[in-house]
Amino acid sequence: MALIPLGSGRQGRVDSGLALRRALIAAFMTPLLALAMGRNREWRVDMHGSRQVVLHTVTLGASGCFLLAVAGAETLLRGFGGDWALVLRLALLFGSVVVLATLLSSRDIRRRLNFLISRNFFFHRYDYRVEWLKFMELVSEPKNTEELPVRIIRALAEFVDSPAGVLWSLSRGIGHYPTASWKRSLPDNAKLPVDDPFITGFRDGGWIQQRTPETAGGAGPLVSDKAWLAVPLSYREEIIGFVILDRAKHAVDLDWEAFDLLRATGRQAASYLAEERSTKVLRDTELLTEYSKRFAFVVHDIKNLVSQLDLIVSNARHYIDDPEFRRDMLHTVEDSVARMNNLLGQLKADAAPRVPRRLNPSTVIGRVAAEFGGGSIAVEIRDDVRACTVAIDPDRLRSALTHLVQNGIDASPPQGRVTIASCRLGMQLLIDVTDEGPGMNEAFIRDELFMPFRSTKSGGYGIGAFQTRELIRSAGGELEVISEKGVGTTMRVILPMALEREPAASLVQS
Repeated sequence: MALIPLGSGRQGRVDSGLALRRALIAAFMTPLLALAMGRNREWRVDMHGSRQVVLHTVTLGASGCFLLAVAGAETLLRGFGGDWALVLRLALLFGSVVVLATLLSSRDIRRRLNFLISRNFFFHRYDYRVEWLKFMELVSEPKNTEELPVRIIRALAEFVDSPAGVLWSLSRGIGHYPTASWKRSLPDNAKLPVDDPFITGFRDGGWIQQRTPETAGGAGPLVSDKAWLAVPLSYREEIIGFVILDRAKHAVDLDWEAFDLLRATGRQAASYLAEERSTKVLRDTELLTEYSKRFAFVVHDIKNLVSQLDLIVSNARHYIDDPEFRRDMLHTVEDSVARMNNLLGQLKADAAPRVPRRLNPSTVIGRVAAEFGGGSIAVEIRDDVRACTVAIDPDRLRSALTHLVQNGIDASPPQGRVTIASCRLGMQLLIDVTDEGPGMNEAFIRDELFMPFRSTKSGGYGIGAFQTRELIRSAGGELEVISEKGVGTTMRVILPMALEREPAASLVQS
């Protein structure tokens, strides 16, 4: 009996066909089994592959199938197209490229495909790590000029494919009202009190309200046909706002995962809003503090001007008939008015900051000494550095020296003397204002002298020493106190010398 070789004859052909069909059947069954395992929640099968890898794999596979179908259609057109074969083939190629590019670039199709993959192949609907990083990047690190509320609306809308939304904020004494919108116009004259049933429906931030066909009509902002979801923004058990999201263009099935993600991101967004509000309040407080500081300085400078004008009035009773006194009085009054206007200009919100300029301090020292001339306390000058220059605003140096001289006069005994002496020490200018008063002890200088709103004078404001030190420090200098009980006090102004090679045009003489 002859043997039939394996693979030859009818029996061999049958075995080869079965082997080929078995491989094809296994290849087709693999994705179906994976799909069944993914959809069966009881099996608890959680695929740990990256969702982006799966999405790109499915996209490439679908694109490959589409191109194979185009290639098959092109083969048919080549064989049966006749005279129009070339034109039809070119049209097919161009049309397929356009269709494929449109599908791959469509954000809506990518979202739907990603949703389909997440729902059928993964145990969890969202990749929480990716979603949270996207949320944080969009809210905390914007690459555009959108305000924080708008970015929050966009971030929440991304989770449920919402096309637009409005953010409502809480204002004390007013209630909730719309403050920001994304791809929608703000509602006019809309307001909800804190105790409105719609607000209580959030259940202290633990509940997301949804407008469904069964609840048509809704409540509050959900009355609109476009309104779909109301996401609370809760911070420290208080609803500081909420976001109304419009209904998605396609059907979106919301489950417990979607609501949990919206609640968690809503709380995080509320913390960002609360932080921004606190920062704004702090910034406003700093502005008010700075304005109060400027106001106190201006009031103190005006007090010094009033003292000078009072001195002129006192001397006018005795020397009003002297023509030279009248000329000096007129000049002093004009100068005082100009300085008052300058001081009032510093209180304006848009007042430009003063830039230090190079000046000869001898001129300022001479003008300050002249302002106190003719009084019972003599003011003397000992100037040893007439050629030096410093970088400071002349009005600030004048204000500082005026305060120091005035304090020296107030502390000096009758027929006493105040001396303004200047000298150079290395690259520093020293201006000493020395009086013959009772002096101060070390504890008073350390603990009370520069404390704002503490004064030993009955009519003092307690801001002068602090203001003087701040004015000197703003020019890079320092104010030093040298005093001893029963000996007197020297207030030493230390200023850095200006560079000698700077242009002479920047030198200020008055």
